[in-house]
Amino acid sequence: MQWAFITLLSSAIAVLASPTHTANRTLTFTIEATRHGKPIPPSQIKLEPFEFGRSHIGHHGPVPAPPSSPEAVDPTPRMAKRANPTATSNNWCGSVNTLSKTNPVKTIHGEFQHPTCSLRGGSTTFPQAAANWVGIDGDSWTSALLQAGTVCKIDNSTGIVKNEVWWQWVPSAAYTITSMPVSPDDWFEITIATSSATSAEITITNLAQAHTYTITINSGPTLARVNADWVVERPYFGTTLAGFPTFTDVWFDNAWADLISGARVNVDGAKQYQIPGLCASQEWDGAWVTINVTGSATLS
Repeated sequence: MQWAFITLLSSAIAVLASPTHTANRTLTFTIEATRHGKPIPPSQIKLEPFEFGRSHIGHHGPVPAPPSSPEAVDPTPRMAKRANPTATSNNWCGSVNTLSKTNPVKTIHGEFQHPTCSLRGGSTTFPQAAANWVGIDGDSWTSALLQAGTVCKIDNSTGIVKNEVWWQWVPSAAYTITSMPVSPDDWFEITIATSSATSAEITITNLAQAHTYTITINSGPTLARVNADWVVERPYFGTTLAGFPTFTDVWFDNAWADLISGARVNVDGAKQYQIPGLCASQEWDGAWVTINVTGSATLS
């Protein structure tokens, strides 16, 4: 996830008068939305486009359960942590399940609670940000990444936190959905369903506020569909990593991916990325991942 810093600070500039749009000449998409089950007029659906580059992943060498939410949380108790292979990154913290090219991901799903974010003390990197997302590819397949989720961004000088919903098909498009509400502790459900390696439908639902946005995308960058991702990311702004705030634990519940064959996989045995000194990821019983701030590292 990478945005141009100047664009980050601008106000919403795209008010969708038409349901069909083109991004960077190669990516076309339509967007529809509902509020409490009723259609939202296209004129009220607003996107803020971001300039973008590659989403970066840098490889280097008992947690409490979240607050309950009857709409979003599977009632099955989390019984035990699982031992997973681990890897370190400079900006990804979360779970990646790598699949075979002969039986790739068709659909990925996850639910999470948007965290409460706070300024990390001692950091002078501007701004601070943490992006929570569900996606396909971007790890072993680096040519493309399709992702959607939420982000908190903090102005270091004022401490003001801005919470947003966004989606991106790297390297072709990145958008914030400025008309979709998001508050700390809201539960979100994300589903990305691919119809081919270049076409997909993203469904983002704020379960707490009963808003659903569906984005249908055609002619996207070619996915291999071999990585199923549930991640909290320290995003790039331009070519510089953002500061990484502190945040309440992020649980990815009901984390699963359906394959072309019809089989379903989850995070059982998936690789867990850690950001050393800043963030840790842990699998619980195959269907849940918890991501939490670790240590007291400061960023310059």
